Amino acid sequence: MGDFKKHFELMKEKQAAAHQALGSKQHSVVGDLAIKAVEQAIEADAARGKIPRHFGEHEERLKYLKSLSEELYQKARKLWFIYGDLGYDGVDGERARRAMGYVNAIIKFFEERWK
Repeated sequence: MGDFKKHFELMKEKQAAAHQALGSKQHSVVGDLAIKAVEQAIEADAARGKIPRHFGEHEERLKYLKSLSEELYQKARKLWFIYGDLGYDGVDGERARRAMGYVNAIIKFFEERWK
């Protein structure tokens, strides 16, 4: 998929669903959706470039974020580790809240970049 609008819509859908999952205390779901929302943000950003590309690996996405901002990269790395923790134990509401903080900050970065 190289379509900015489609990736943007998917990003917003997954971000909203992650918020709903947090409210329902579905903490492992928060981790899954938070990561997927960030992946869609990255794909949307790449689709805006002259040569849209699809990232095949998580490490490729992290490299892309690092090329944009070290702070963004660090937030994404922390989100990735929280995602892993929630995927295995899924019961930590504080980690899920931190995941939402990271995903919201990353998406805010991109939305400001796109305006």
